Amino acid sequence: MQRTASTHPEGFTFLVWSGVGVGVLEDRREGPLPKYFLSPGERVCLDERVLPQRQPEWLRGRHACKQVVRELLGPELLMHQVEVLPGPRGEPQLHLSEGPGPLDVSISHTRTLSVAAVTARGQVGVDVEPMAPVEERLWHFFLSPAERARCEREPELALRLWVLKEALYKALRPPQPIPLRSLVPELGEGVLRLAPPFECELSFTFLPLRNHLLAVVHS
Repeated sequence: MQRTASTHPEGFTFLVWSGVGVGVLEDRREGPLPKYFLSPGERVCLDERVLPQRQPEWLRGRHACKQVVRELLGPELLMHQVEVLPGPRGEPQLHLSEGPGPLDVSISHTRTLSVAAVTARGQVGVDVEPMAPVEERLWHFFLSPAERARCEREPELALRLWVLKEALYKALRPPQPIPLRSLVPELGEGVLRLAPPFECELSFTFLPLRNHLLAVVHS
């Protein structure tokens, strides 16, 4: 992944990987993030659909996403002209009042870090998690029996598979919810393959970032 020299003074960093723009926004503010960058529709969504305790990370995620779009399309595009609203299944969707055709977006956040990935080609998924061991009691939620057996020998692998599968799920967007443990990718060098019913090949990358692990998956 290529890191550009573009670093926002509020803690925003822009990265580029395989045609995907990735923005990372750290929570460096002592008070809440201002809402000046929201469109009227986003303000309604924030007030009516986002719980108060989730609003700071929701705002950071949208802020990061809009910054990525401006990095990709140009700073003349104003923040409020980039609208991020929930799609049919709650996934973030980008709407531009000006600019080129549709862009695909994925957003993830922890308590201190928000990440947005944007691409003009295919579909993208991103996930970020703190760099900490995943409790073994949670493994059955996202690991297949064979993967659990491997993680018993290599416990550090559990976090990588969790982050990767979360990003993979977002990139795939299956029409019906499926358990993460049913996604068993065959991993190659920067490429993962899935057997039927998906039967597809996608690009992926990992990035250790400020005590977090980030995964991006791109179709």
